[in-house]
This record gives sequence, structure tokens and C-alpha cells, in this order.
Amino acid sequence: MSARSPRRGRTAAVVLAAGALALTTAAPAAAVDSPEDLPAPTPQQLAASVQVWSTEGSVRTLETVATEGAETTISLATDILFASQSYELPASAAPRIGQLLADVPDGAAVQVHGHTDSLVGPIPNDELSRNRAQAVADVIAAERPDLVLEVAGFADTEPVVRENPDDPATYAANRRVEIVYGG
Repeated sequence: MSARSPRRGRTAAVVLAAGALALTTAAPAAAVDSPEDLPAPTPQQLAASVQVWSTEGSVRTLETVATEGAETTISLATDILFASQSYELPASAAPRIGQLLADVPDGAAVQVHGHTDSLVGPIPNDELSRNRAQAVADVIAAERPDLVLEVAGFADTEPVVRENPDDPATYAANRRVEIVYGG
């Protein structure tokens, strides 16, 4: 039988389903010499082996955009964008940052501000915030050389929420790079 045989794919599915059923049924399993000897599970058995879970509250977006008066702030979640204690942007970030700049007027002055939470790691927070802001500014300069950039790092001096040791999300909210224009 070739590796591309439709029967081989069905057999693998049956083996996976049988494994799931073995975890959900109370009857002892019979000895099986090969996967082909396993009976196909019934739809009811398959349905019983499926677990449903929710992603509610577990997924955050990379950015939020807020406009107050004539000033727009794009806030990038640095805990999603950067590895912990790193200021190296992944290559996949540049296209998304480029898309976020679509509404920035030609030749506009843009401020790029780095922020951290209050937790201290191997890289001092002032250095980490400044370097993350610079990494984002480098992408902006490559995508939109017409923009006038000002880069600053604020470490943990301008939190957006009060940090609560019992709620890690409060720390995550303060780790950000903001792109500010207009006004």
C-alpha cells in the first residue's frame, strides 16, 4: 500500500479517534494487532470525545487605536510584539506596522514612545523601553521615510493602569509602544 493511499489517511483518522475514545469510555480495550483491526467509531462516539473550549479573554490584539481631538495614538502591545526582555522585532511585524501607518498624513511628525511595566529584568526598563521604541521607529522609517520621527523611552513612568500583583493583565497593559501623530 502506498503512503498516499486514501485508506492510509482513513486509518490514521480511525487510530486518532480510537485513541480519543479510549480516554472517554469505561470499557476495557481489546488487544489490537494493527490499526486496520480497529472498528470505525460511530458519530455519537466521536461527538462524545470532542472537548469544547473558549478563547474568550485569552486572545488580545496587537494594537489599539484611540483618537482624542486631533491626536491619534496607536498602542502596540509589546508583550505580543517582542519576546520577553528583548527589543528585536520579528520580521512579521513590519507589514502590520506599515498597515497601521496608512492614515498618517504625508510628512507628519510622529512620536514613538516605549513603555514598560514596573517589573525589573536583566535589561533596565529605561533601556528596554527606549530600544523597543527605536525598533518600531526603524520599521516606520523604512515603511514611511516621509515621516518625521521623535523617539523616547519612558520605562514605567507613565502606566495606563494601576498594576495589581493578582492580575497579570495590568502589567501587560503597561508594556507598550505608542505611535502618536496629529494634534
